[in-house]
Amino acid sequence: MTVTQSSRLAMLKRYGVLAYGAFGTMLDVGLMVLGSLLVGLSVSVLLAGLGIVDTVPMDLSTGAMLVSGLVLAVVGLFCLGLASEGPLGRGRRLVGYKLLEVGIGRTIAVFLIGLAALAGHDLLEGLVDGLPAPLHAGVAGLRAVAVAGLVGMPLVGVPLSLLLRGAPVDSRWLHDADVPVLFVVWVTGALIALS
Repeated sequence: MTVTQSSRLAMLKRYGVLAYGAFGTMLDVGLMVLGSLLVGLSVSVLLAGLGIVDTVPMDLSTGAMLVSGLVLAVVGLFCLGLASEGPLGRGRRLVGYKLLEVGIGRTIAVFLIGLAALAGHDLLEGLVDGLPAPLHAGVAGLRAVAVAGLVGMPLVGVPLSLLLRGAPVDSRWLHDADVPVLFVVWVTGALIALS
């Protein structure tokens, strides 16, 4: 192996780790957003199904509301479980990369995840025809997460997280706040897309 081949291999390995880390981080944040949205929706549907609150104006039987709420809760908790097992759940962070590299990696990753979520929405939209309305709301939540990932995250979330990550202040908590900022911006974008 020549020096140029080994340096190319090292560069390929370096950017492969960056791609895995960026994609894993953004997928985990997206799954946390979707899981939180679905669990919150399931709680409101379950409370409406039990007659405790009357916030969901749907003409469904108590059984249909309870089953819909349970399905949404299981899917939401599954998303949260997947996120906890990913790179974020294991405490893995992108260390040793320039801010621009991390930003480009995260932007490409969140855009691809948004496209995949949009494709998942289109697939699921046809599958839930004829099923109770809360399940349609859950699929609409997937679309909101996709739209927020495609629009809000590349424009606001990733740049804001990079500002915190590269802040000149010598404060560990400020540099570690980049991922929570990604979550807050993605959730806010999803809620705006739902309204």
